[in-house]
This record gives sequence, C-alpha cells and structure tokens, in this order.
Amino acid sequence: MAQGKTAYRTGDLGRAWAAFQQAAAITPPSATPALWLGAVAVARGDRSAAAAWFREALGRHPSLPEAGCAVEWLRLLGIMTPRPRWHLTGPEEYATFVRAVNPSLTRVQAQQLGAAVLSAAARDGIDPRLLAAVVFIESRFHHAAVSSAGAQGLGLGVDPRDPLQNLRGAARLLRLHLGEFSTPALALAAYNAGSDAVRRWGAIPPYAETRWYVWAVLWVYDGLRG
Repeated sequence: MAQGKTAYRTGDLGRAWAAFQQAAAITPPSATPALWLGAVAVARGDRSAAAAWFREALGRHPSLPEAGCAVEWLRLLGIMTPRPRWHLTGPEEYATFVRAVNPSLTRVQAQQLGAAVLSAAARDGIDPRLLAAVVFIESRFHHAAVSSAGAQGLGLGVDPRDPLQNLRGAARLLRLHLGEFSTPALALAAYNAGSDAVRRWGAIPPYAETRWYVWAVLWVYDGLRG
C-alpha cells in the first residue's frame, strides 16, 4: 500500500495501479485498496473503472468513513448507488432480507434474526424497518462486527455476545433517542455520536461520520419501505 500511495502522489499512475491491485488481491476483505484503485482510475479519466472500484469498496464491509468516501466519490462521478428495495411485512420477508444482506447465515439463523428484529421493535414501539436499516448500516447483520471505535455486535455497542439481546438493546436505545429528539435524523445522530453531542449542537453534529451515518440509515430505511 505504501508504494502505491507514493507512486500516486508522484503521478506514476501505472505503478500505483499495479501496487493497489496487488494489495486488493492480498487482502480481499479490505475496502482500502479498492478505494485507492478508484482514485487512480479517476486520475486516469476512467470513469467506468472508478465506479466499479468504489462499488467494490462498498461491498467489502468498509468502515463508516471508508463507505462515506466511496459514496461521495460515486456522487461526484454522477453515479447513483443502487438503493435496496424491499417490501418488508412479516417474518419471512425479514428473514429473506437478512439472509440477502448476510449470505453466510443459515436459513434458520436468518429467520431467528428477522423475528428478533420484529420482536425488539414491537417491544419498544418503533418501526422494525428503521431498526433493520440501523443494523444494515452498523453490521450488515454480522454479529461479530466491530466498529472503528471498537463497538461490537449487530447494533454495535449493546451486549455483543448475544445477537438477540444485542438487537433488543439497540431497539431500546433507538427508542430513547426517538423519544428525546424531534426527528428520526436527530435520533440517528444521537445513536451514532451520542445524545450529548446532539444537545450541544442542537442539530446533527458536524462530524463527517455522523452526517454520513444519518444519511445512509435513512437512505436504506426509505428503500425498506418499498
């Protein structure tokens, strides 16, 4: 990666491309080399390759800042990322959605998580589609997910050892924020950055990660409403 960055900064795009391709092949789960390949493609004027690599980065379970970077590049290139469109009503639809997001789950595991989303949301009186959108952005329904800040679990931060308890805790926290703040956007900002930050700013805090997070969850939520 270091050689690729040096080559990119000195204008040696051919060497940068080769170095980042090698890094992308060595570390498939990492979004970082895919982002750099997209940047090199932009510098080369290859819009199609740039779009392909930024989309590839989004598919590699990026951190929130990495995902925000990829989405912003796609926006600048005039490319809309595909919005998920699902009509979620009952347990089977939720299970299908969960397994589509995380294909490593068995059918039974997906059914359990789908049912848990519905149960947790009903217990706290929130829209299960909003809870599903939060989990989609937080962890892609990977119970072992770890955020850049070290938070763990489906909802990243609430009892990571037990996926079902994690969902209940995430729903409870989301309900508290929805009860305190006037809009879903502010509640999501509090979920990400903490309620103190939202109170202090009286708005979505001017943190790049939080602004992207709010936009991303609401973007997915809109798609889950069919």
